[in-house]
Amino acid sequence: MHRRNLIRTAGLALVLPPLEGLGQFVDAPAKRLLTIVNHLSFYQPALLPSHGNPILLDNLTQHRENLRLFSGLDTPGVQLSTGHSPAVGVLSGYFNRLERTNRISFDQRAAELLGRETRFKSLALQAGENLNFSQICWDEHGMPVHQIDSPEEVFDQLFGVDPDHEIQQQILAEDKSILDLAYQQAKSLSEHLSGRDRDRLDQYFTSVREVEKSVRRKNFWSTQDKPHSEYHLPEYSRRSVDDYVQVMFDLAVLALQTDSTRVVTIQIPFWESFDQKDFSGNYHDFSHHGQKEDKIEKLLVMENMILRKVGQMLDRLKATQMSSGASLFDETTTLVTAAFGSASSHTFNNLPALYFNRSVKAFQHTATSEAPICSLYLSILQDLGVEIDVFGEGKSTLSLT
Repeated sequence: MHRRNLIRTAGLALVLPPLEGLGQFVDAPAKRLLTIVNHLSFYQPALLPSHGNPILLDNLTQHRENLRLFSGLDTPGVQLSTGHSPAVGVLSGYFNRLERTNRISFDQRAAELLGRETRFKSLALQAGENLNFSQICWDEHGMPVHQIDSPEEVFDQLFGVDPDHEIQQQILAEDKSILDLAYQQAKSLSEHLSGRDRDRLDQYFTSVREVEKSVRRKNFWSTQDKPHSEYHLPEYSRRSVDDYVQVMFDLAVLALQTDSTRVVTIQIPFWESFDQKDFSGNYHDFSHHGQKEDKIEKLLVMENMILRKVGQMLDRLKATQMSSGASLFDETTTLVTAAFGSASSHTFNNLPALYFNRSVKAFQHTATSEAPICSLYLSILQDLGVEIDVFGEGKSTLSLT
């Protein structure tokens, strides 16, 4: 039967709605966010068309028509200090070197909206075991969001059977009872408190409500079967950047494809030592090249490999059909950026960003020397449906198409 077949009765004509039994049922397209951060930046003379020979973009040839490239993005809210510490502010646009505090990161702000209906509000992944200076995901209180650097742990969270299900249920029930008790005790106190103490109690209630939401979410999903996947973790070397990036990218696509989450963040850390087929060394050392040609050549081997993996992942997103009828690429905003403008000179401004989206119909390069990267984040958040007018130092938007 065709959807436009009519039911005629009593002189009325009704258009049939989509019916699953007729193969016509489709879900509404979802919105998803995939963010990739290369801690050690990209060698911009090989990335930007304005420099004349953007060989790194050759890895993305199949996706150039959907690419908007930004350069010169600034981080005015990031205070400089020694070493790599300011890199923690790449997704929040903020780092206070004295108080060592942060504020919510761009991906977690998106997860507040996009993560309401999925098992995981977001997934923060680390393509490598070196976690030093690599915390980039922050919750609404400026607290670090756990970044998982184990492919086995990610796979088990997505598809594994929990052998301690009954114990988990008991823990969740106990957490709930503790929260109930806390509410009762706090309410009994409120009648005898001063105005200032009532304000403190309100703050306490807010914190308890957030914990309660988390407990309820975990309790609900603990009773839902996890999706099935034919994917098996491949054999990989923990010493290989190539292997690690590949398996984490695979898991990121699977997490989005199975709707386990709609927000995934992946960071590639600085790998002070690696050993993979036909190539080994210190990625961190290559990036601090000091304009030495031999180091730049090795650095470009690494960056070509990373962007080639990005291109292959975008291939998979485009080849994956979702229940909405759209491809996974069509439903996903993909952003690739870096924690440094130049790792060699330890600059945390002049950042590059590669924005991939189906709404982009032709390659464009936008060079700016003034726009905060938070303006780009604000633009993407608004496009995803987040109703805000300011994000960090971003108080105006950039054109995404």
